[in-house]
Amino acid sequence: MRLKHNKKRNTAFLFETLTREYIKAVVKKNTARQTLVKKIIKENFAKGSVLNQELKIYREVLETEELSKSEAEKMLHEAKQRYKGLSDQDIFKSQNKLIKEMNYQLSSGVFGNFVPNYKSLATVYGIFNNKTSIKEKMILEEKMVESLTSEQEEEQQHVDNLTYKTFVEGFNKKYADLPENQKDLLTNYIASFSDNSIGLKIYMNEQVSDLKSKLISRSDDDALQSDQLKEKFEQVLEKLETYKNKEIDDIMVEEVLKIQDLVRELEDA
Repeated sequence: MRLKHNKKRNTAFLFETLTREYIKAVVKKNTARQTLVKKIIKENFAKGSVLNQELKIYREVLETEELSKSEAEKMLHEAKQRYKGLSDQDIFKSQNKLIKEMNYQLSSGVFGNFVPNYKSLATVYGIFNNKTSIKEKMILEEKMVESLTSEQEEEQQHVDNLTYKTFVEGFNKKYADLPENQKDLLTNYIASFSDNSIGLKIYMNEQVSDLKSKLISRSDDDALQSDQLKEKFEQVLEKLETYKNKEIDDIMVEEVLKIQDLVRELEDA
């Protein structure tokens, strides 16, 4: 049975595809587009907004794993009850505004961005959607309970459908080649646009600590023995030290991305 999924009416999908668009802009060093995408995300997913509330419910379901079957069923029931508390009319109106901005300010091509967890997003959408038939809901809920009771894997499964193939073909190659730690940093940063940044702060602290340790371990490398390089190396360490007292912003994220590149080059040398 082929289940219908209107991705433009899936708030979690809209957020994820904007996330990918922001990352692509960073990779291409297109600061104007970075600023525009960030503005759209912040305005439409602001704390307290209906899209922010809806996104939180999606996340609670999608980011949970390894529950018992009874726990998974209770969680799904609670998620559906909370979702019913949201206004369908407000969601629809807010989605209209967001879709219009994405179409006219970014272009319709943004909806073709590759979203790794697309199938999971579609499953949750079907569970929450009142237009989904009873039989389809049963199938989707059974599938989601199974997912919640096992360790979730990356959505790089053997998915044989036209939508997935279209996404893959349109996926930006530069983004595909971006190192995993840089993808994680950018993803955490964008996620912070719609919450209080606690997750980002924890991630950044861990990442900065890891980078400091790796740099210190390479301080005796022959390549760093010239006075000029040694001075620059120490400046980088000092820069990392200042981050603990600063608010995380675009500049800090870009600096950390560059330091990640430096560490990778030293490790490959």
